[in-house]
Amino acid sequence: MDSPDDASQPATDDGREPAEQKRPTDQPSTTAVKTAAEATDRKSSPGSDSTSPAAAAGRVPDGTKAKGEGRPAATATPVIRLTPELRELGQRIRRCLAFYYYRPESASERSPWGVMHYAIGFGVDAQLNVGDDNVNALAWLCGNRSCNGLRMFTTDRRGGLDVRLGPGYQGHEGQFLSVLALTRVQPDYPLTVADQKLTIADLVQREQRTCRAGTELTFKLIGLSHYLDSDAQWVASDDQRWDIPRLIREEIAQPVIGSACGGTHRLIGLAYAVNRRERVQRPVTGQWLRAKQYVASYQQYTFKLQNRDGSFSTKWFEGRAHSGDLNRYLNTTGHALEWLTFSLPKDQLTDPRLVRMVSFLENLMWENRTFRRDIGPKGHALRALGLYDEYVFGGQPGQRAVQLAEALRDKRLR
Repeated sequence: MDSPDDASQPATDDGREPAEQKRPTDQPSTTAVKTAAEATDRKSSPGSDSTSPAAAAGRVPDGTKAKGEGRPAATATPVIRLTPELRELGQRIRRCLAFYYYRPESASERSPWGVMHYAIGFGVDAQLNVGDDNVNALAWLCGNRSCNGLRMFTTDRRGGLDVRLGPGYQGHEGQFLSVLALTRVQPDYPLTVADQKLTIADLVQREQRTCRAGTELTFKLIGLSHYLDSDAQWVASDDQRWDIPRLIREEIAQPVIGSACGGTHRLIGLAYAVNRRERVQRPVTGQWLRAKQYVASYQQYTFKLQNRDGSFSTKWFEGRAHSGDLNRYLNTTGHALEWLTFSLPKDQLTDPRLVRMVSFLENLMWENRTFRRDIGPKGHALRALGLYDEYVFGGQPGQRAVQLAEALRDKRLR
């Protein structure tokens, strides 16, 4: 998401492609993944995966209870054999991550939108420069603290929690909740708006109330799939009944081309819903099966659009393309790698095609480390490399400072 961080600029994503662009004939289609039978969805009340009290303000949110949460479930976790080449790549990734981790963004320069995108890069470990100190970036946002003079939260007409949408704030409905979900912050973590002491659970309810048919539900699907039981039902403020299968159906009905960041966020949302369903070992039927097949078809299509140097098409899913400036390559390849690393089974993470993409992105970030780049592509590129480090090389959310400090002390990486 490479929208300008300046509050005077539009809040839409520069990575968004024109909606009227036609789908290539070999691009995966919705009809190709429809199932003959739509299973009746079992219903239950929303669940909570909170296992600890909310962390104190300013401390790292407790979001690391389940490493790899949201990834595809497996009866036996495949063992990744690290070749010398992979080990060397892992060292390079740690070096690259360390460079950016120890040069945090500033709350006085970045809007809530910018801080949110920086935070997605390092999750619960992300630091933010405030004056002479560094604070936890997610805690700063959850505390509704000032970011370049702007604050994320406000109250609605009834005095309830609301999240600002527009330049400098959220670029999409449900975007902040999706960031909290992807970084695995617990639902009992505190939020502050006006004089009210709330929690992320209150934000979840706000996103449930504001679901609307025919709108972009990408980020709500990510957030609600994470924080709700997969069989949960709810009623929005317009009296429409909702559940996760309906969110999936609404999202599959909308195009990938023309959606946020080339469509990668829509694909992440669908993959996230399926992965959470599989993780609790419930039937993957009906809409979940449609989503699983849809995601699998796009995984293969993504590799078809990969360039020889490992980069992803600079025209997203429109077709293969290999042109543009640094931010364009960073934007398309970073987002593509993020969604593939998140969605592919663990035993496919060392596929040579994916390794080439990882190597390309790491080299791009390292060789251009002194250049100032757009915060959206930067944040998602860092998240892509961080996810790969976690899933393949044992990176641990909540322990990044220790692990990356070790990388800096390694003379081989200097």
